[in-house]
Amino acid sequence: MAESTEGRGASSGVHLFAADLHLDGGEVSRERLRALIRTAHAEGASLHLLGDVFHYWFGPRHLDHPMFHRELELLRGAVAIGVPVLIVPGNRDFLLDAEFSRATGVRLAADATELVVGGERVHLSHGDLFGVADVRYQRMRRLLHAPVVRWLASHLPAAIVGALARRLRRHSEHVVARKDAEVLAPDRPSIAALFTDGVDVVICGHFHQARDERFSPGEGGGRFRVLEPFEDHGYYLRARDGEWSEHRLAAAEEAA
Repeated sequence: MAESTEGRGASSGVHLFAADLHLDGGEVSRERLRALIRTAHAEGASLHLLGDVFHYWFGPRHLDHPMFHRELELLRGAVAIGVPVLIVPGNRDFLLDAEFSRATGVRLAADATELVVGGERVHLSHGDLFGVADVRYQRMRRLLHAPVVRWLASHLPAAIVGALARRLRRHSEHVVARKDAEVLAPDRPSIAALFTDGVDVVICGHFHQARDERFSPGEGGGRFRVLEPFEDHGYYLRARDGEWSEHRLAAAEEAA
């Protein structure tokens, strides 16, 4: 499994983790992002967004598209007020790139990253690489991550790239609805291999079914967490000095 170690290192303080925001240009998702940033700022926390932050992202041309102007302003503003933001791109926004980072100040990881929180080695990813049994998806993923796709996303007219991205999303949703649960489940050996390598906690999104499981000693003995999609109820996970807690944005926070 490919991994970036950008961001690895001991880290104290407060960390918030959220996944699957699926920002779609609408007011509801935007206000939830605003509330999450407000929470991170109030707590002096770093913010880690584990993929599918955007419902879809078709490359650098999206920076000039009006769909996400206010969302980009929110991310830019978060960094400006001292909230460190890290995004691990997901299957819907894998075309996030260095231009996005320069425009917003948000740091990007590749397929995964690690940090140490409260003495524990924590592996962060979107989670789609754990879907090993979904052979068709993994084949399509390799194709879409090819350099030529990034080049096309940067050079084709924005309208064409956007139409292609929307078509891929509709096709993906249709195909996923017809797949067996076993095919869509995270691959335990892949996760156990990380624990065997010394990782203590694996956190991801993608699967849209929350999970908090302690693997057996024979599987490495680490803790595997799949985050509830943020888009549903504003779920986020907090780590403060080694203590982990789950939260959802209150209605008052979203409306504030």
